Amino acid sequence: MPSGATSASTPVRLRLLLAIQGLDGDPQTARMVEQALQDVSGVIRAYANAATEMAYVEFDPGRTGQSQIEAAIESAGCRVVPAGELQ
Repeated sequence: MPSGATSASTPVRLRLLLAIQGLDGDPQTARMVEQALQDVSGVIRAYANAATEMAYVEFDPGRTGQSQIEAAIESAGCRVVPAGELQ
C-alpha cells in the first residue's frame, strides 16, 4: 500500500447548489432552512444565503437524496426553484 494511503475507501459526497424561493433576504429564514437541512440524516454541510436566495448542501448519497433535501427546505417554509423557472 502506498505511503499515506488508507485501506478504507473515501466516502462519496455529492454537492447541490439550489435556488430557494421564500428566503426573501431574511437571515432568520435562512437559519431555519440550514437547521432543517442539517437535521436530515446524511447531510454533511448545509448553508443558506438569504441575500442570494441560494442553498449549498453537501451530502452522502447512500444516506439521503435530493427529494429528502427538498422536503426539508419545504418544511422550513421555502421551496426549491426548478432550473427551468430560474430567470
